[in-house]
Amino acid sequence: MTRSEFLKHAVVFLIILLAGLVILNLIFSQITTARWDLTKDSQFTLSPATEQLLDRLDSHITVKVFLSRDLPAPDNQLYQNLTDLLAEFESSAHGALSFEIIEPESKQDEETAKGFGLRKVAVSHRDTDQRSMRMVFKGLTVIYKNAAETIPELRSNDNFEYLIAKSIVNLTEPAQKKVGILTGFGGLAESPILRDSMADVYHEVFGKRIEVTTVKVTETCTLEPRTDELLILNIQEKLDDCARYALEQAAFSGTSLAILQSPTQGDYRQPDQPRINVETDINLLLQNTGIQLTHDLLLDRTHNLVGTQFTEDNQIPVSLPALPIITQIDKTHPITQNLSALVLPFSGTLQIDQDQIRANTADLQILAMSAPEAVTRPSGGDIAVDALQKPRPDEKNGPFPLIAAIQTRATSAFKDKIPAKADTTQWIDHADHVRMLIIPNGEFLFTNKIIGYSDTFAKFGIHLFVNATEWLVQDNALIQIRNRALPQLLKTPDAQTQKRIIWINVLGIPALVLLLMFCLSRLRRLRQIKIKKQFSSPENL
Repeated sequence: MTRSEFLKHAVVFLIILLAGLVILNLIFSQITTARWDLTKDSQFTLSPATEQLLDRLDSHITVKVFLSRDLPAPDNQLYQNLTDLLAEFESSAHGALSFEIIEPESKQDEETAKGFGLRKVAVSHRDTDQRSMRMVFKGLTVIYKNAAETIPELRSNDNFEYLIAKSIVNLTEPAQKKVGILTGFGGLAESPILRDSMADVYHEVFGKRIEVTTVKVTETCTLEPRTDELLILNIQEKLDDCARYALEQAAFSGTSLAILQSPTQGDYRQPDQPRINVETDINLLLQNTGIQLTHDLLLDRTHNLVGTQFTEDNQIPVSLPALPIITQIDKTHPITQNLSALVLPFSGTLQIDQDQIRANTADLQILAMSAPEAVTRPSGGDIAVDALQKPRPDEKNGPFPLIAAIQTRATSAFKDKIPAKADTTQWIDHADHVRMLIIPNGEFLFTNKIIGYSDTFAKFGIHLFVNATEWLVQDNALIQIRNRALPQLLKTPDAQTQKRIIWINVLGIPALVLLLMFCLSRLRRLRQIKIKKQFSSPENL
């Protein structure tokens, strides 16, 4: 081998060696402290649902963003984040969408912003050693034909893709859906405060697309008014024949049912007091579906929330078996897509009759199951932490179905016994597509810090409920987009995995060096053999 060839091989070897060292150190030295993102959706590109929405645009969309200059952190990133995102919208719309970011400086700019319904909002501002409040613009408006929808305030942690896509849907697909809350049977639905707060949530999430109203059973056994979805939320009184007839006929005529019903009722202010069984006859409404609510209490002594018990000397962390953490979730269904966990406080379980499901040719999807370690015991009675932590002989072993979504064929249960007061002029004998969501728990929507149910898990419950609303009214356009706003499930590698990675890091670099040295040695050996053959051939003698 000539000197120049040797130098060339040496340079190549050094380059490969250095590149290998850099790559291995970047990967393995960082991964031991990294957190792994377990969500499936990319956070850096538009979701397929947004791209499909933009493909359907039949007229030009204009997005005008009004952002004041020099916004304090964390809002100082709004300009760049919105610019990048709206550039993606513009590119995917293929000329059907354009955007403009305006930093209002003149009186005319401010009047333009106010004309779209934007108003200045207060932000905290630090100037040298003094903190003060500053009034700024940080909102946007989406303009379509002769209509506009405004987002008055943008926050740094907002899901901007969802907010903009929702505005486009509201403008381009204005058909309104109605969601009703059944009243007249006691429970949470009788509270005006609750109904108003739910209406506020729906307005914030859906805008004008979904209207919330209260529904009651009339004297003629019909529901008034007619809605696209009906919510039955932890009622406390029995559904009589008239009510069940009204609910059945509404379901047969296209109203989807969301049944959220806990088997027991308790006093949140005294969580250690016994809970009382509630009998509502909902199972009579479900008798032909193949699904029944069971009067039991779900306990999981392995996977549950941890609360605090106060003693005379200190605070002791205690396991809360009646607040199980549910992680076996069907992430392929629109309702539970992207949900990483749920907590169902003092929940019952579902009983599934597979023979009935097959007879109805129903599309049944179990959206959540308890852990195999979970157990159930008859509902009601003592729910003190100590009592729940001790196994009993009447407990049954899991896993258990907890949330079911079903589309089924159904026949009327009132064919020969229609209530006397019922209006039968539009009686329906059967229906091919009855759509229901059934959860044996109606308490997961509301934070209760007294029992250890925090805001974090209530947000997951609300997200499930909002997704369910869109599925039940058969309007799934925004579910995939909004799911990206869920808290990210981040996981640190366990100790054993970290140890393996460290050993790979320690041994990988020397192994790579030895491999490269072997390859170089082998290359030189082959070169020597080639030269030897070349000079030992008769032609060269």
